[in-house]
Amino acid sequence: MIIKKRTIVIISFMLVGTFMSHAQNDNPFKFGIKAGAIRSDIANSNSKSKIGLVGGFFTQYRFSEKIAMRSELLYGAYGAKPRGADNMNLNYIQVLPSLLKVYPTNKLAVETGPYASYLVSTKGLDKSNFKKLDYGATLGLSYDITSQLEIEARYNMGIRDITKTIGRPKNRAIQVTLSYGF
Repeated sequence: MIIKKRTIVIISFMLVGTFMSHAQNDNPFKFGIKAGAIRSDIANSNSKSKIGLVGGFFTQYRFSEKIAMRSELLYGAYGAKPRGADNMNLNYIQVLPSLLKVYPTNKLAVETGPYASYLVSTKGLDKSNFKKLDYGATLGLSYDITSQLEIEARYNMGIRDITKTIGRPKNRAIQVTLSYGF
């Protein structure tokens, strides 16, 4: 029983110390939440783009004034509007394991890196016709409005064919998000 109380006290002090250190402006580590909109379509298909939502969590470590590395875990509603048919909704969990951010100015960053997405669900489509894993590249810009608030715009270009049929359709999307860091 004493060991459990000691463990709780030690963990409490560690958490308080962590949050206090995050309150300092010079801490290079940041984590937070983000949400926004996606304009997506499917390359090599006869369809128009559709609007969806994206949201999730991020962590970021700033190595210097000019370089940072960010990881993200996002949920995104991708898909397209086939001509003469209902929307194709493809819902993915997306991981950006290592997004490199280069700051040419103090507040503006260019970001690039790989992404991997796992197909969670579909609407209006047979999920068995789609590959569960999608991957590609990301390129974008971000602007620090304040030390905690950031706006981002990025382009995701799918590299992998997302269907099990012939035609080589690939995801592609433009994301605009707002991030809040702690």
